[in-house]
Amino acid sequence: MWCDSDIVEVLRNSVPYYLVVALPLLILISPVPVVDAAAEFTVYRLQQYDLHGSAHGSRSSLVNVEARTLDAPSLARRCVLARLTDLTPSLYQQLISQGAAALLVLLPSNLLGLSEDQQKLVHDVEEAMLDSDTQIAVYLAFETKELTEIYEAVRTSTNTDSASSAAAAMMSSLSSDGYQIVVGGSQSKLITDMSIANVQGKLSGYGIEEQLPTIAVVAHYDAFGAAPELSWGGDSNGSGVVILLELARILSRLYSSPRTHPRLNVAFLLSGGGYINYQGSKRFLEDHLDASDSPLLSETHFTLCLDTLGNGSTLRLHVSKRPRETSPGHNFYQALEEAGKASGVEVEMVHRKINLQEDTQAWEHEKYSMRRLPAFTLSRLTGPKTGERGSILDTTESIDIDSLTRNTAVVVNALLRHIYNTSIDGILDDGLVSFPVPLLMRYEESPRIDLVSALSCILPFHFFHFTITPRKEIELSSEGHT
Repeated sequence: MWCDSDIVEVLRNSVPYYLVVALPLLILISPVPVVDAAAEFTVYRLQQYDLHGSAHGSRSSLVNVEARTLDAPSLARRCVLARLTDLTPSLYQQLISQGAAALLVLLPSNLLGLSEDQQKLVHDVEEAMLDSDTQIAVYLAFETKELTEIYEAVRTSTNTDSASSAAAAMMSSLSSDGYQIVVGGSQSKLITDMSIANVQGKLSGYGIEEQLPTIAVVAHYDAFGAAPELSWGGDSNGSGVVILLELARILSRLYSSPRTHPRLNVAFLLSGGGYINYQGSKRFLEDHLDASDSPLLSETHFTLCLDTLGNGSTLRLHVSKRPRETSPGHNFYQALEEAGKASGVEVEMVHRKINLQEDTQAWEHEKYSMRRLPAFTLSRLTGPKTGERGSILDTTESIDIDSLTRNTAVVVNALLRHIYNTSIDGILDDGLVSFPVPLLMRYEESPRIDLVSALSCILPFHFFHFTITPRKEIELSSEGHT
């Protein structure tokens, strides 16, 4: 049986007197228990892939470290919380050099609300993240109210690290919350059995197919961005896919009528692996050029690649070699200029030689040009590396449907002018190309159907149906990466 004097004697011999007083006080003034609660939120992992022997993206996926913000004096073995608008390429490299264990990037809920300068900075940060590999785990998450509260609490804890005295640090730590960021599961592993699919079709011209020339229309259907699950690819290359599908729809109607069945084959290719050096087009060329039983590309007028056409009022035909006058490629460019002028769209040609020292091609048409096939890429962009291609900012909402519709009408008009060597007005007036019933009712009092107005009823459905989910060519699973 213990008595009061025995308890006092034990405390006197084993516990300092100041702890008997301090511990109850610390317990009373402590704002929360050691672990108050756990908060779960969705994160998206940075891309991880290997291309031509070079590693890219984050090589780690597991996280179990304390959280800090960018202004912490020491980031070693910490998970850094940073808002996307506060991050720069130099800061990203700095936290890697300081030995940070992980990075959680907080994305604004409205990506379209960023200013033009902020969007340019985001493109630069994405490029810095994916240009090479890193051993730290990098995740992205949309900033919610709960995540904002966590971020502010972590920033308060970060200020504790730089307190002027030990007493100030102790008092600050007692009034703030600490967070441990945990991402469980298994470490990422290499996916060795990944396959890339192409979708291709063909309209055979009138006559003996093997003896007819061919026009190929190509658009890669996948998307790219810092995180696979955030790669919507609204403009690059949802716009190119939609234009290809509309071309196929209109031409299939014309090819089915004896009156408008030209002596020309048209091949359509939705290629996979666009952002991993156009692997889909590479396989397509191998199948049709290296295979002796496939004459489809033995004689081609040209290959037209469509990429990033959902905005702007200028179309640029990117070529590796300027087409000769009187060649089919030059004739198409002239038709494109005429169609653009009629629609208020400026058309220009951009010449860029293929850099054989680079491991990857800048534009998809370069794959065809390297096989000595006439080819070019039609895009609104001035160059392949503007940052707008392959970004998480390339969402469905970033597309201007009116611009996409107008650009589609220019491409359709130019290609039909080239195929039939005449204006398309008569073709549309003959009713060989069908449009939705509401559109025809709208034009029942008009002698001719306006192509732009017709497309405005069709393209939004195609576009939003195609871009409703992310399209990542680098497939990630819970067990690994490519």
